[in-house]
Amino acid sequence: MNDEKIFQKAKAEFEIFGFSADSIEKIREKDGIALLRIKSGEKSFVLKYFDNADFRREIRIYEILDEIGIETIKIFKKTKKAILMDDISESKTLRLGKKEDMSDPEIAKALAIWYKKLHTAGYEYLALHSEPFYSENSVITRENIAFIKEKTGTEKLSVWKTIDSNFYKIKNEIESMKKTFNYNDFYYTNLVVSKDKKKAFMFDYNLFGKGPAYSDINNVCWSLSEKAKKAFLREYGKIDEHEKLTEEIAMVLSSLFFACKREEFPDWGNELLEELENGFEDKLNILLK
Repeated sequence: MNDEKIFQKAKAEFEIFGFSADSIEKIREKDGIALLRIKSGEKSFVLKYFDNADFRREIRIYEILDEIGIETIKIFKKTKKAILMDDISESKTLRLGKKEDMSDPEIAKALAIWYKKLHTAGYEYLALHSEPFYSENSVITRENIAFIKEKTGTEKLSVWKTIDSNFYKIKNEIESMKKTFNYNDFYYTNLVVSKDKKKAFMFDYNLFGKGPAYSDINNVCWSLSEKAKKAFLREYGKIDEHEKLTEEIAMVLSSLFFACKREEFPDWGNELLEELENGFEDKLNILLK
């Protein structure tokens, strides 16, 4: 989609809201999702426009988060194709995340509070509603395991024999974990922090779904410094050790699949392969006892 088409479609959506656009600036555009900064009078908005219908599910996620009282970026208006959001870059109290935040224990503590609220509310919501949600662990299938082995050239590793021989038991343990909402896409580029560091929350819900709470905990801790990680875990509170073990196994398998689907195998995929070769089979044997 070229800039002119983006601008015209975004302007049309913006005018549905009853505003006139004085200026439109493209922040980024990828996979049929356009993020635009729009000035209207003295107010600055961010419009997220979904030309790709598959990703419009994010509009519903913002609705659900509002329903269950989870803080995120303020949404002013929405259509079936777009959401009009607060422009955080203009905020007097909030700012966008930065790389240094991954090493800040104070911000990690605020993040733990947000994630704990999300998970607590997610358990309650999913107990009462049956609408479908994305699940990262759904990619753990026999066919995808075979794909990972072939793509990574690791067919001869003994760990695959253990997985193949016990696949359905492993899959059952993974599927039996209690489900809540998962953010799934933690990184500082999706982070909003209050300028006094007392609160932090995530935005950009394209990968939002359901799964075990530890899936998110693991996802967050992967990016934090050791000091920030300790602060996050201390604030989050008690973790189910069986869920932790099961999700650590599931994470390696699902993440390797996503790594193998990329045109270029990522560095984090190589870290997962190292884990697969060192200690992963021991974890499997504990799970299978």
